[in-house]
Parts: sequence; C-alpha cells; structure tokens
Amino acid sequence: MDKVIIGIDLGGTNLRIGGVTSENKMLAPSVISSALIAGAEQPVQALCGVIQDYIKANRFPMVEAVSIGVPSSVARDKETVICTTNIRDRQGRPVFDHANIAADLRGRLGVPVFVNNDVNNILLYDVAANRLEGQQMVVGIYIGTGVGASVLTGGRLLEGKDGAELDLGHVPFFRGEALCSCGKKGCCECYASGWRLQEIRRTCYPDTEIQDLFTRHGGEAPLRQFVEDCAYIYAIMATIFNPDSLIAGGGVMEMKDFPRPDFERLVNEKTGTDVMSYGFQYVYSEPYVGKGVIGAAIFARRRMAELARTA
Repeated sequence: MDKVIIGIDLGGTNLRIGGVTSENKMLAPSVISSALIAGAEQPVQALCGVIQDYIKANRFPMVEAVSIGVPSSVARDKETVICTTNIRDRQGRPVFDHANIAADLRGRLGVPVFVNNDVNNILLYDVAANRLEGQQMVVGIYIGTGVGASVLTGGRLLEGKDGAELDLGHVPFFRGEALCSCGKKGCCECYASGWRLQEIRRTCYPDTEIQDLFTRHGGEAPLRQFVEDCAYIYAIMATIFNPDSLIAGGGVMEMKDFPRPDFERLVNEKTGTDVMSYGFQYVYSEPYVGKGVIGAAIFARRRMAELARTA
C-alpha cells in the first residue's frame, strides 16, 4: 500500500476522515459526529484519539502527515485555529479559539500536522479535479449554510496578514439591516446563504422540501431575488480579482435545478465592465463528500514542499 496522508474535514456537524494516496485516491473514508470533539473535556486529545483509532483500524503502514480542514480562519503558521465559531462546547464557547492544535497533535502523533481553512482545501481539490493548476487567478466561492471564499493566485493561496482573509460571508450588503448571527448587521450571509434559503422556505413555501425549492418555485419572486443576491457576491469577487475561472460551489449552488443560466447572466451583468471585456470561465464544484478530505491532503503536500524548499 502507498504511504498516505490522513485528511480530515472537521465540520460543525460531522468529521470526515480518510487516507489519501499520492494519486489523490481516498481510502477507507469514515464519518463521525463532530460532537465527539466539541463535547470532550480536552478536544485536542479527543481529536488525537479519533486519528489514532482510525490509523490503527485501517493498518496504514506509513502515515506521511495529518492535515485538517476547519470551518474558520487559520493563522499564517497553518497550525493555529483562530476561532471555530460553529463548533462550540457545552457552554457555547468555541472549541478552538486561537489554539495551536497542530503543535499538540504533532507531539502526540509523531508526524507533521497541518491545519487549513476548509474552503481553501476544497478549492485545492476543485482546481486539481478540473485541471486548473496552470491558471493565474482562480476564485472559489462556496455558498452552503454560510458563505466561504478562497483565491489561488499564481498557484498560491491568497493569505492576509494574520490569516483572517476572505471572510466573505460577513462582507456587508450596502445598507443592509438584517441582523447576522455574528452580531453585525447586513452581512451577505443574511441575504445569500443556506440559512437564508431555509428562512425563505419557512416563510414562503413551508409545504415544500428544501431540496425541491428551485424545482417547484424557482421562477417566483422570492427565489429570483435570492439568486440575484447570490450573484452579487460572485460579481464583487470577479470584479476585484479578474479571474481565469470562477468556481461556484457549496450546498446551495449544487442544489437540484439551481438556475445556472440565470445566475451566470446576473453575475455577468453586475461584474465590472473591464473584467467582462475579457470574461472568465464558470466552473461548478460537483457534489462529493471527499472533497475536503482530499483537499486537506493536497494542502499538506504543498506545505511540505514549501517547508523543504526553505529548509
């Protein structure tokens, strides 16, 4: 068996784990409840136990590294989780708050450990899956429960000063007054997100299952407005970054009968004229539960190569 990287996608609901080969094949995928980590007295120790049990159960002969994607910003050291706002303990506190979980896990596991924002990992997967590695500028926007974004420029993930870049879900809509769960008003997640779509369903279409909204009501005003609000987000990022490719993903964008032609038309209308004089390629992220796991492994390989070059 090939040596593997243990890839982990730690979400607010589930933790997905798998061994990933050098050809990006996922072996022995497994899913457990994230509550096992969130409810533990020592979350890092609990996470370590999950990893150790998984490796032992699958008898991997050589583990090259462990790589974890988290639904939060990660410091530039790619070890420190800034704040997991949607993974909280029994007291309602973020489980990881400016916590260097990689250093702790590395000491316990004896292999390199890396941490990255989960959307960055998914973008790396989508770039590999769609063979976009040679492009200068790739922008990924993922609308699920919230809104996440990642940018690959010149083959490198865009990083801010501290690692808190591209918190796109909390960019304000102009003069928006809706109260966001973060405590601010007018965040774009209040208008274009999975939880906003659930609110539309609750107030307008309570007898329709969420997965059937666009099939049954896509042409009606509430959902047309929702699609337009989603398009604003993509148009802003397209105007800023002038991408080769604009990747659209996340649970909302992957829904049955989401109106892609109308969405693209709206994005094109709202994107800056200079950018649209050149245009860009639309790429849709395909539904696959292993994206975050494989993307985490891709990130680990990139990180290990960077560290080897600077050693």
